[in-house]
Amino acid sequence: MTDIEQQLRERLAVVGVKLFEEGLTYGTSGNISARVPGTDTCLIKPSGYRFCDLEPEHFLIVDINTREVLKGTAKPSIETPFHTKLYQQWPEAGGVVHIHPEFSILLSTLGKELVMMSLDLYTAPALAKGVPLSKFARPGTEELADNMVDAMREHVACLMPHHGCTAIGKSIEEAATNAKVVEALAEINYKVLLVGEPNSLPQSMLDMLVGIAKDKGLLV
Repeated sequence: MTDIEQQLRERLAVVGVKLFEEGLTYGTSGNISARVPGTDTCLIKPSGYRFCDLEPEHFLIVDINTREVLKGTAKPSIETPFHTKLYQQWPEAGGVVHIHPEFSILLSTLGKELVMMSLDLYTAPALAKGVPLSKFARPGTEELADNMVDAMREHVACLMPHHGCTAIGKSIEEAATNAKVVEALAEINYKVLLVGEPNSLPQSMLDMLVGIAKDKGLLV
């Protein structure tokens, strides 16, 4: 095992524990992965593990093109299809985070796309391009993977009807930050809907935030 692979395993485990501790997923739901730099492979969470129980050695190496498990004996995440397809669509992507947080599920179940109305976007400015709502499909299917690829063709995150949200980034940490901010935006959107209609930030502001993301070298 190379030092790069070991470090990536350790970073994935840290991200997984933090997401669980922050209440952004529960039980064994959700999945995370990271592309192994310079390869067509990724490290991905095995099926049946809680994020808080993940250790570096638990992650499986999967071929992005064939989905063959190259290292590890556990069953890979049921959502391996959309992880691999997102890496194929976004060659610069280094991480994928899929979580089941409360407000993302609420908004997606209502069929609502996120309105970009919070300055939380400064933390994840690439989201200023928008967070679309993908079409529903059964978990673990090729249809779900295709629906997400369509929704995220020009976006780094999406809501998934009745399901949660998914985000990508150049690193696993960037993907996790994007996912966290999606949930923060979803909570604000939901609470505003209880009293009125969400109102987007001015387009000039959103354009400026996308410019910030590009200047920072974020995936955008």
